[in-house]
Amino acid sequence: MSRLVPFVVLLLFAAGAIIYSESLKTRAQVGAAIPAFELVDLDGGSWRVSRSVAAPLVINFWASWCEPCLLEMPAHDAFYRRYGDRIGYVGINEREPPVRIREHLEKEAAKGIEFTFPILLDRDGSVGEAFRLGGMPETWFVDAQGVARFHWLGPVTFEMLQTAYWQATGTSIDAVDGGPFHTSGTARAVLIGERPDVVYVGGSGGLARYELADGGAEAREFTWQPIDGEIVQVLVRGDGGRPVAVTERGLPGLPAAPMAVATGHGYRLAWVSGYGLYRAPGTGLESVPASATAAGASLLALGDETAASRWEPVEPGVSASDRVVALAADPSVPDRWLAATAAGLLESRDGGATWRALDVEPRVYAVAFDPVTPRRVYFATDTGIWVSDDGGRRPVRMVSSPQRVLVALDAVALSDGAVWLVAAAPNGDLYGSRDGRAWSLLVPRQAG
Repeated sequence: MSRLVPFVVLLLFAAGAIIYSESLKTRAQVGAAIPAFELVDLDGGSWRVSRSVAAPLVINFWASWCEPCLLEMPAHDAFYRRYGDRIGYVGINEREPPVRIREHLEKEAAKGIEFTFPILLDRDGSVGEAFRLGGMPETWFVDAQGVARFHWLGPVTFEMLQTAYWQATGTSIDAVDGGPFHTSGTARAVLIGERPDVVYVGGSGGLARYELADGGAEAREFTWQPIDGEIVQVLVRGDGGRPVAVTERGLPGLPAAPMAVATGHGYRLAWVSGYGLYRAPGTGLESVPASATAAGASLLALGDETAASRWEPVEPGVSASDRVVALAADPSVPDRWLAATAAGLLESRDGGATWRALDVEPRVYAVAFDPVTPRRVYFATDTGIWVSDDGGRRPVRMVSSPQRVLVALDAVALSDGAVWLVAAAPNGDLYGSRDGRAWSLLVPRQAG
């Protein structure tokens, strides 16, 4: 009998290994079809997810007590709001009763955060077990054949999901929109035009003009504007609100094309990659009158070239190696400027000669001072729009703004005293808001 013990142990081990191996085949893993499941939502409706899905699907596991889950949920919601017509979405809550989930959602709604993607209830954790849930949040990206293509443990971003769609399908998720920067992701600048319902967007490819109606415009409803160049680096406001496009051809008096240009305090600042910060008197940039262009378009004009040529280096200024993506003059404080750089947000109080870092959490891509409320400033960042009421020292995220990378921002005062804000994403999506309270997708126009 003692001689049989080792063989029995070996047989039991082998049997266990086979059972475990077979069980793995019924659990989710990247490269294999996902396990089918059926759950109910908060309203009692039944949802069945099979191994064959009609479109790519995002599955997110979360719980209300999970802080990282709550930090990423606005990104999931922004993605679902934007692409819900071409991708499936389910947020699976793990082991929480409906009353607790509803209380959490009501608290978030009171803050201005309302989630629109379907929330399903995994009360006994069986679906989480089938997906080998090891922590939260966890997100799966499933292709249209029901095969899991990506799995993330921890928070994901809007841009991670965009990239996953492209890698899983071979097609940009923006391909159907048809805007000038969709599929290329090269929008760099935005400017509210001569009227609040006119918006210009510039980037690689040129300058596009949108006329908004009924809450927005379709992405393909743009007109190209003739400019001197192929790449719009910066848009600044010229006479009558018409745009002045600074392109890769540069400006007279600068050693190369500037990456950032701004006017304030009676002079201009420009930052040139590899050279540093420059200063010139006056404005020096004017837009050509609409009557002088085709179809009412606005062109880049250099204005007073004599003044425009008087660019002088600012010492020590901003280092030539720092990547400055935006400059903005504080209209409330003489000679105060903000600069958004790759290293963070900088502040100058002496016209750009010296700068100090501001301890700002997000990565800032664009800066716009409020034209009505002194000291209020808005930032376009890697997590949406942030606002500060103390000149930029302590910004907070505007919870109603889409939690995604926004690279350009403009603000103008309306006739009723409100402020009209427009922000652009790299793919050319435009979002708008009155006073920053609620943001809506302007381009492409949101259905319904």
